[in-house]
Amino acid sequence: MSDIYKAPESSLRDPAAAGEYGSVEKALNGDYSLRPVEVIKSAWAMLPGLKLPFWIAAIIYGVVSMAFSLFQTGIAGDPAQGSVNWGLYLGISVLQVAATAPLGAGLMMIGIKHSVGAPVEFKEIFKHFDKTLNLFLTMVIMYVLLIIGFLLLILPGIYLAIAFSFAMPLVVEKNMGPWEALMTSRKAITHKWFNMLGFAVLAMLVVLAGVLALLVGLIWAYPLVVLAAGIIYRDMFGVEASTIADSSV
Repeated sequence: MSDIYKAPESSLRDPAAAGEYGSVEKALNGDYSLRPVEVIKSAWAMLPGLKLPFWIAAIIYGVVSMAFSLFQTGIAGDPAQGSVNWGLYLGISVLQVAATAPLGAGLMMIGIKHSVGAPVEFKEIFKHFDKTLNLFLTMVIMYVLLIIGFLLLILPGIYLAIAFSFAMPLVVEKNMGPWEALMTSRKAITHKWFNMLGFAVLAMLVVLAGVLALLVGLIWAYPLVVLAAGIIYRDMFGVEASTIADSSV
């Protein structure tokens, strides 16, 4: 990963065929490879063509999240400053999760689609509002389980935080329900949980390197990490024919 801020050479390729990589069945059996450093290297080679659509989408996501936060503190009060209408505050928090969950899933799908060579657009983040309810419920169940896990001596919470990494794209890309997506992600990642933890740590270091490079490095670091996660998802669960076909429309 030397000279990470030098733009990679183009590696554009034709979209992969459905079934070329992993599958849910293989993932549940642990039949996949996960080498964090190799994943980052692969993502770096594939980065051309991703940064612009990714960053437009990421900025939209950030603006929506910030707007909700400003509205929340403006209407319900700021907990850091004392007086808060907690009922209103929590209600707006619920609306924020419901509104941003499809956008966040869309950001992950940008990385997944690019990982198979399919064309990507920033408009991807707007394509998944039809699954808002399932994405919202997935987030709520995940938060509840994580809170319980962290209350149980922290380690169970850390385990679940890593194990649930792909629940959201499984809802979108595999059309799973909330519980099925959470358990499928957990069971698949458990086979190589420490590898996934290693990737999470490496991803944080990549982002930190971007911050230390006067923030300019973040232009490459954030899409690199999202693409790397997409590559891992691709190799674990595969990508549906409908996902690839949708990208080429």
